[in-house]
Amino acid sequence: MVSAIERLQLQADENKAFISSAAVAQQRIEKLAGQQIEKAVGQITGEASQVITASLAAANERAELIMAGTARLTDRQLWSAAAAMFLTLLPVAIVVAGIWMVIAGLFTGLQWASDVDGSVWLGIGRWLAIVCGLSASAYGLFAGVRWTTSLVATWKGAGMPRWRREKR
Repeated sequence: MVSAIERLQLQADENKAFISSAAVAQQRIEKLAGQQIEKAVGQITGEASQVITASLAAANERAELIMAGTARLTDRQLWSAAAAMFLTLLPVAIVVAGIWMVIAGLFTGLQWASDVDGSVWLGIGRWLAIVCGLSASAYGLFAGVRWTTSLVATWKGAGMPRWRREKR
């Protein structure tokens, strides 16, 4: 019986040693698995960060292209607005200059026609010249105003479909 107990004791000691070595092996495997998992996560994270960085760089390039295109469009719109303002003010300036010249011509012509030193025929000739000049100036002013109104009418109708203009 003693030998059976000794054999059981020996087998128990062997089992303890086996369990101890299995526990050590299990710890080594867990440590190795943890290291491999950390390595895999690091690789995946590195690759993902590279992909994200590349995507962000491409997005930044597209954004810069869009901003450059927007800046070019803004410049074109600015010049277009300046040209439209110039084209709007040009007819007005022409009409105002025409009115100014008619008024200046009227005063200058009246003074010139009145200074005849008593000569009736000289006064009649000068008054005829004043009337012709005023008639030509009035017609020029009339043509300028007519041109301006037709230009404004063309601008107002530009870009609108015909059926929309008729409804108004």
